[in-house]
Amino acid sequence: MILRFEDCELDLARVVLRRGGRDVRIEPQVFDLLTCLIEHRGEVVRKEELLDQVWGDRFVSESALTTRIKSARQAVGDDGTRQAVIRTVHGKGYEFVAEVHVADEQRVRDRPPQGEDSTIGMALPAALQTLIGREDLLSQLVADQAANRLVTLVGSGGVGKTSVGYELARRVARDHPDGVFAVELVTVADEDAAVSAFATALDVNTRQQGSIEDAIVDMLRPRCALLVIDNCEHLVEPVATLVDRILRAAPRVSIIATSREPLAVTGEHVWVVESLATADLDDIPMTELHTVPAVALFMERARAADPHFELDPTTAPAVIEICRRLDGLPLAIELAAARASAIDVTEVARRLDERFRLLKGVRRGADQRHQTLHDAISWSYDLLDDDEQQLFASLAVFAGQFDLGAAESVCSGDDVLDLLTRLTRRSMLAVRRQPAGGTRYEMLETIREYGRSQLGDRQSVELFSAHAAQFAAVARSVELDLGTAQEFDAVTRANGSFPDLRAAQRFCLQIEDFDTAFQLIGSMREYAMRTLRYEVFAWADSTATLTGVDDHPLYPVVTAVRAYGAWVRGDFELALSLADSARTAESASGHAPTGLVERVRANVLYATGEIESGLIEGTRLIELVEASQHGSRLAHAYYMQSIASSSLGRYDEAQRLIARSREAGRRTGSPTDLAAASVAEGFATHGDDDAALEAFATADHLARSAGNRWMSAFARTEASGLLVHQGHLAPGCEGLAEMVDTWYRAGEWAQQWHTLSRCVIALDRIGQREIAAQVLGAIEAHATMGSPPVMTTLRDLAFETRDSLTDQLGADRMEEQRMLGASMSVVAIVDLTRNALLGREIDR
Repeated sequence: MILRFEDCELDLARVVLRRGGRDVRIEPQVFDLLTCLIEHRGEVVRKEELLDQVWGDRFVSESALTTRIKSARQAVGDDGTRQAVIRTVHGKGYEFVAEVHVADEQRVRDRPPQGEDSTIGMALPAALQTLIGREDLLSQLVADQAANRLVTLVGSGGVGKTSVGYELARRVARDHPDGVFAVELVTVADEDAAVSAFATALDVNTRQQGSIEDAIVDMLRPRCALLVIDNCEHLVEPVATLVDRILRAAPRVSIIATSREPLAVTGEHVWVVESLATADLDDIPMTELHTVPAVALFMERARAADPHFELDPTTAPAVIEICRRLDGLPLAIELAAARASAIDVTEVARRLDERFRLLKGVRRGADQRHQTLHDAISWSYDLLDDDEQQLFASLAVFAGQFDLGAAESVCSGDDVLDLLTRLTRRSMLAVRRQPAGGTRYEMLETIREYGRSQLGDRQSVELFSAHAAQFAAVARSVELDLGTAQEFDAVTRANGSFPDLRAAQRFCLQIEDFDTAFQLIGSMREYAMRTLRYEVFAWADSTATLTGVDDHPLYPVVTAVRAYGAWVRGDFELALSLADSARTAESASGHAPTGLVERVRANVLYATGEIESGLIEGTRLIELVEASQHGSRLAHAYYMQSIASSSLGRYDEAQRLIARSREAGRRTGSPTDLAAASVAEGFATHGDDDAALEAFATADHLARSAGNRWMSAFARTEASGLLVHQGHLAPGCEGLAEMVDTWYRAGEWAQQWHTLSRCVIALDRIGQREIAAQVLGAIEAHATMGSPPVMTTLRDLAFETRDSLTDQLGADRMEEQRMLGASMSVVAIVDLTRNALLGREIDR
């Protein structure tokens, strides 16, 4: 049954809400709430009855109902003032007041979808071209995916597995309310990086205990999500192992994989994506040829290259010959069609006859499917001039997208731009227009592999060395620009170059070019800290087993980066040990300290309650950066010390340091430096909560404008805590839940414990006192309650809450719950906290 009211439709059978003809994504409880109110339309439904109908015998607070009512009103275009759909009857409950009609179900369901709402929350690339000849396959795949959690699409390279996989994901996305995540393995060259690619797609990082695989599985365990894992064939073993773990541990996660061979995992449903049919083409009338998928694909791509191309009695035989000789492989057909603007289609067919003799009979070679595509690329390669072939092979060193400057840095020749233009016209390179302007280029994976196969050993080393030098320079420019008004551009540049930065660092370690490898780590450390791209810390950790590098001039920096990585993972003991090693190495090297050691030590000492010792390290940090006159580090050092001073109630000292931090930020122009001063101002407001909220909002805005995810999350954590303190429980709890998830995904446990202390207050306020006591016990087991960075208002409130919990629960029950929390895994604490804050069902 479909119920219509206002401009909305509630599809009870499909559990879908539409507004204005577009699907609106809502939580299951919001859908149930609307259904219940409509069933009793014209009647006042008591709050207690709604709680029973929607949540059953599960305990949730009244605030959960209030939040869902607000969400329901937003979803249907109502609000608390207008109340044209849901009316609040104060002291009693709610009434559905809009007029309801039963809609014509078939007509509604036959109506084509409008807009892009069905893809909200999807992390999928947009469909740039029409998918031709796959409708029947997709219909079968949609049905199979609904019944099976792992669907693997296999087939030869270039057959279109990726396109089919992503289109399938788009069609089933609405069945996965916790999101769709694309794991693209195109730029991943080895097994170690495969897991990192999963972590990047899911925005998950390492933590103190357990591996990154554990973190991925733990993040997915409670979610109803869809993973699309693209291009698995060169990483089958590690991907299969992780997929098996995910399927066993996360029962509501489904996976679509594309590969040239099955993953061989229990429960896998394998679908072979066949080439487009080319049989009986000679028997089809010319007037109907355009309906044949292989021919239709050739026609569409040929007309994209030459709008005047037509299928007529002269060209039709050649098109049929091309499609047949290329075995209906979409990529090969597209490569052939792209030549339509350069040479006559009959010439294309003739050259195929010359180059594709293997297609006439038995295909030989270790990989039959790859050889088919290899021949298609070989043919395209042979069509290139000598200088084009040389540039094409050279460009294969790039792991991801690149721009003209990067190409010129690794390739010889006077006119690289002209050659790039010619290669793009011949479909050997893809052009990627950037949203903010500018052009980048990218090779398809298999084409890149072919290009690399054309390089000799010596040329390969020379090119990859030049590539590493180029991206070491990119890293250095990022490091310099992060402390300027060009910070956002630096972050954007690093984001776009990250696959190549990763590849360059690993290549340098392989050839023992420690100068470049260490420089890449040192230059990228601040970017990693600001963007939560903590994979860079793993780069530093990969140097731990190297021998004979202790006297390298950058060894102290790399060791300090390792210490910072241990700090964010919450491994405080290791962080101090590595920081001490870095300090010793600094002293032995004679090089000026960077201040990173002091930054790590101060943070760890604050977290463990040794506040005075932390202040000493903070003072030393200020002395070091004042001596170096590094503007951005000055701003950060003053900001750190100011927050510590505010946490101790030393507001005059804090304000003095804030003024210095803000002045340093004005000189650098870096949004992060200015945001840091605003955050410090929020901590120093001394009870003026409104001023603090304004300061944190300013900091959040500045941080976001710079792409600084860490500073934004830090400011929003404090703001959410203050909102709870002011009694704005719904936005405060939602904000804290979001920040707990952000820190959890990043593997940022240093900040997580601070955030959870704010959550203790919120949980008490919404009546979840036992859970608050459990979270308190977990904090006390892993960190120090009330240590900097903390506003004195929230610190005092946290201690008051702890005492209040004891009074409310009783000493024995309080101790029991604290001990329970201390014994729980950190993953369990995070899930418990988030679910309680959001009013979700809690497994006890």
